[in-house]
Amino acid sequence: MKLTSLLSGRRRSEPKHLLRIKLFTMIMLIACLTGYLAVLIIDVNQGASIIVTSYVNVDGVRPPNLHFSGVYNASITGCAEAHMVNKEFVPVDCLGDMKQSYDEKSKKFLVDYQPSKDVFFSKNSLYYIVLFFVVHEEITLEKPWEMFLAAYDSERDLYYQNPSDDVDDMIFAMNTYSIVPNQGYKFAYSNIIREAIVPSWMDDFGVPPTYEQKPYITSNLVGGQLQNKNSDGMLQFTIQPKYINTIQLNREVRTRTYLGSLGLIGGAWGLAAAIYTFLFGAKTLQPWGVVQSYCCGFSRLTQNKLKDSLPIVPFSDDPNTKGHQINSLSLAEQNNLLLSRLNNLESFLQEYVVDVKYLDRIRDNMNTANNTGDNQNTNSESSTLGTISSHQ
Repeated sequence: MKLTSLLSGRRRSEPKHLLRIKLFTMIMLIACLTGYLAVLIIDVNQGASIIVTSYVNVDGVRPPNLHFSGVYNASITGCAEAHMVNKEFVPVDCLGDMKQSYDEKSKKFLVDYQPSKDVFFSKNSLYYIVLFFVVHEEITLEKPWEMFLAAYDSERDLYYQNPSDDVDDMIFAMNTYSIVPNQGYKFAYSNIIREAIVPSWMDDFGVPPTYEQKPYITSNLVGGQLQNKNSDGMLQFTIQPKYINTIQLNREVRTRTYLGSLGLIGGAWGLAAAIYTFLFGAKTLQPWGVVQSYCCGFSRLTQNKLKDSLPIVPFSDDPNTKGHQINSLSLAEQNNLLLSRLNNLESFLQEYVVDVKYLDRIRDNMNTANNTGDNQNTNSESSTLGTISSHQ
């Protein structure tokens, strides 16, 4: 499907109107390809991506950071890490991981639980953590109760930071809860790592991107009434991971790149060429590419080599051929001229059109089979003659 073949004119064996139909068909196909290319470019520029989820096995997971804020003066009076030692749970005090303060601007009491770097949940060590809250003021109707919990991954705590993008906005507000007194809560969570693509122009061309890891958690909070009679103004939190040795990995993957779009365009071009070939037939044979035709002096070398090895074969309607006045030549001269033309055509066909190696193999196999059959017939005839001679 080449526009240059149409611009060069129609074939003498085809109707004049067929050239117009070919030109119209090619323009429509090129218009469709151009529109499809524009759609692909827009799709790449929009930066569409998908999330591919996988799971990574680890030896243990870190506890999350918990941030409590409320209008009543409440503090954590107890923190116990339940470690397994000799098949028994042994509590380990963790009050040193607590930070408590008062924010003058918001008029709220703040309590932060930030576990130490060496604290990990694992099957053979830490199983759960329990926090005990005590409210140091009497709860009254004049001062409505208000207390909130915000939880974040300990490796990336956004509580005192401003979100930088849409992913951080999602993470910032994901694990926030309103809590009430006299309740026992179970906080269960899962660790997730989001691998976000760092924006770069190279990503659009299919170059492997650079990723920024953004760890976060997903959680759920389940509460129930405390059974202790002296539980007024108290809260209890039990922290436990859903999966001790598994982390979910969410990686962004580009669905469209310019290199990938080239493959789609190539497929679309092949379809258009197939449609054109189906309607109007295949293009004229072209055994030489751009290198032999235009590149770096190869064109001149190729022409000289062809001139030396394959002399020009004139067609019967060529004006130069008619100028030879073939009819005026003798029969021997005409035969030599035709033989020369046939030899040159055969050399050209073998070099650029037909792969004769396969035909040579068939001919050799046929010759081998014939020789084998002749030898067998000769041997059988010899044995027959020998047998007759012996009987005589």
